[in-house]
Amino acid sequence: MTPAQAAAALLQAMPQPPSLAQLEEYGLTASASTAQAISREILSLNLYWIMAAIDAHIPMKYRDAIQETLLESIKTTWWASGQLGPGTWDSYLTELDERRVRYSRLVDQEGLSHMAVSAEAASQIENQGIIPSEDRDKLLVLMIDYAPAAEYGRLLEDVG
Repeated sequence: MTPAQAAAALLQAMPQPPSLAQLEEYGLTASASTAQAISREILSLNLYWIMAAIDAHIPMKYRDAIQETLLESIKTTWWASGQLGPGTWDSYLTELDERRVRYSRLVDQEGLSHMAVSAEAASQIENQGIIPSEDRDKLLVLMIDYAPAAEYGRLLEDVG
């Protein structure tokens, strides 16, 4: 598998940003802007797990190519369509780096699980006032369902 093929496979494995109807299936009533904010956090969580899988399974010389191709694909599809909210792509990349540092600290230094990192992402959404605190459990289920961390590692096992 080439780096471009690996990036395409990862993009294909990532859940699409949830629609308003999908959020309602989880018991979350959301506006379009709320759905965008939730989608943005889900994307950041997925990209954290994807970058961790790339680091774990891909030789160093291919990592940057896979990451750059994947990010460019996200930019031209999901970002350009407005599914991930307002702001610039560059400001999102800064935000993504901040999330990756936070999640990495939780996993590497504190030894927290996939579920605990998903709970942190849900807390981030709640702390921003995007959802009411009584919907936190519903949001946590959504975050776990929409960030299939183990899938990314399995996808990349044969690439290296």
